Amino acid sequence: MSSPAVSGRLPVSAPGPDGPAAAAQSPSLPRHLRTAAGALAVLVLPFALPGLTGLFVVVGIFFLVVLGLNLLTGLSGQISLGQTLFMALGGYGAGLLTLKLHWPTTVAAVAMAVVSALLAALLGGALLRLRGYYLALATLGLAVITESLAAGLPELTGGPSGLVAIPSLQLGSWTVFSDRANYYVLLVVCALGAWFVANIQRSQTGRALSAVAVDTPAAAMLGIATARYKTQAFVASAVFASVAGSLYVYYLRFISPDVISVTVAFSVVIMLALGGARTLVGPLLGALILQGLPQAGQSFSLWMPLVAGIVLIVVTTYFPKGLWGTAKALVRRRYAR
Repeated sequence: MSSPAVSGRLPVSAPGPDGPAAAAQSPSLPRHLRTAAGALAVLVLPFALPGLTGLFVVVGIFFLVVLGLNLLTGLSGQISLGQTLFMALGGYGAGLLTLKLHWPTTVAAVAMAVVSALLAALLGGALLRLRGYYLALATLGLAVITESLAAGLPELTGGPSGLVAIPSLQLGSWTVFSDRANYYVLLVVCALGAWFVANIQRSQTGRALSAVAVDTPAAAMLGIATARYKTQAFVASAVFASVAGSLYVYYLRFISPDVISVTVAFSVVIMLALGGARTLVGPLLGALILQGLPQAGQSFSLWMPLVAGIVLIVVTTYFPKGLWGTAKALVRRRYAR
């Protein structure tokens, strides 16, 4: 959708109380006040809801994963179910480097992010030639292979039992051990990730990725290097997933095949579809809902895959923009009257 500044046209509304003046006087706070209020809310959240701080940490971790997928699927239109591969690289890799080789935790996480980026660049050259459900099936194969290797290499990964006693994240002399400490570390990392994605979306790269998503052959005819842009999005999403996987194992001090299972791979895609792609709030909303639902009770968590599947069908059928995208559209429509 082109803005007035780009299209050279201004929206025209009928005069009267329901025209642009009324829309301009809608009871919404200025952006800087909303930003300040949101920042204050997330800063005091662990004190206001101490019993849910652990949930918020896990939500932040999956928010990072879905943010990366938002670049690949939401912005460039490439459907991928392979995020758990890079979560496993970040998780198992950082866990082994710190547990067996005694690397500093931050160095191990950065090293595995680099390894994930290199592997994504290598895989992207081959996989991103595929489109649509062919690409989805190929990346689903990556998720299946990842879970199988994690369970089938006990001498390296610990097998079904996983790796245990992984050190907590160490930042200088500060050991990030408690839920609250992990929450604030995730808050900083997620804020940096959201800032990066927001800048990409507004940049020339974001516009090129959007063109690739709409019509790849047409974008190529316009001189856009479609393969390069798709590979860059794939690499960026891999780095996000790898960092999230490393932070996950430092928080849990444990990793097993269940943490990076095929079910988790599907859940990440559902989070994006549920909250809404091409936004920053959508991935957060999707992660919060899907991670928060099991909190309703142990019996409910057993039905989580069924509920997630039903939610995905309903949202993609009736709310194709996701919950956040639909809510924004309704608000715009309300104040455009």
